[in-house]
Amino acid sequence: MKQLRVLLAFTILTFTLGSCNNFSSGWMSSSSSATNEVLAIIGEAEWQEPHGRALFDVLNSPMAGMPQNEANFKILQIDPKNFTNTFKMARNIIEVDVSNTYTQTKMSSELNKYASGQVVLTLKSPDKESLENYLRENQSELVDYLVRKELERIGQYLEKESATPKTRIRNTFGFELSYPKGLSNITEDNNFFWATNNSGESRQDVTIFSIPYTSETVFEKDSLIAIRNRVLGKHIKGSFESQMSTSTKFAPEYRKLEIDGLFRAELRGLWEMTTDMMGGPFVMQAFVNENTNQVIFVDVLVYAPEKKKRNLMRNLEGTFYTIKISDLEQ
Repeated sequence: MKQLRVLLAFTILTFTLGSCNNFSSGWMSSSSSATNEVLAIIGEAEWQEPHGRALFDVLNSPMAGMPQNEANFKILQIDPKNFTNTFKMARNIIEVDVSNTYTQTKMSSELNKYASGQVVLTLKSPDKESLENYLRENQSELVDYLVRKELERIGQYLEKESATPKTRIRNTFGFELSYPKGLSNITEDNNFFWATNNSGESRQDVTIFSIPYTSETVFEKDSLIAIRNRVLGKHIKGSFESQMSTSTKFAPEYRKLEIDGLFRAELRGLWEMTTDMMGGPFVMQAFVNENTNQVIFVDVLVYAPEKKKRNLMRNLEGTFYTIKISDLEQ
């Protein structure tokens, strides 16, 4: 009965997405299922065993930088014998294979295995205990890979959107990006750009600003926080003389990364208005535009009180995967 309910839900979702020009909300043309959803191909009995619970825990782990716990992925478990062509259209699939023919536990990935725009991860292990240990020890790697592929797909869709004023951004900052449609309220100042949908329920904001590059210390965590507070605090005001600030209740997460060959420093945490009750999650990335010798800051945030925010945030984070430094000759 459980498998039937999953099948019906998945079939309805596949039909809905397929009838909307294949991902009308930004999802790849042939693969189906909802964004941030993973299909686990594993037997029901194994799903309840320790290695199955370990896989569940990995996928159900909380998304970083959120005000409330929200799982990284929605999980659907399907018995291998029910893994029909309908389910093979899913965008994210994990196949589990435990057999004594293997000598060690390994994870491999394959793109577009059954459908375009799809990621299939295969976990092969000689025994269940080894698989459980592997999953516990490699949780971050598995989650990071699936999230990155999800954001890449979102970015590919956003690049096809026509709502972003790319020419204005390129002329001001010397690079291009694409963000979700609907952010039609735009404010501009000297080396500052702010787009928002200004929604009271599911607000999404993208801000871009720049400062001259003088030292690598600008990419240190404390420097990024101070710059964010200074610039956004100046431009984004609220009620009761409040201004945008980075929350100090939970220290932002900090990392350095590279996307499409471009070094970036990233902050992920919570924002708040200094004397107001507004707040929510944000992600900011900073990088150097060597053509202009400017440090570019791109900040995305969500305000959605009493609502789930994962999909709203990841839809915005896809913006980071559309960044391209403009050619000086252009």
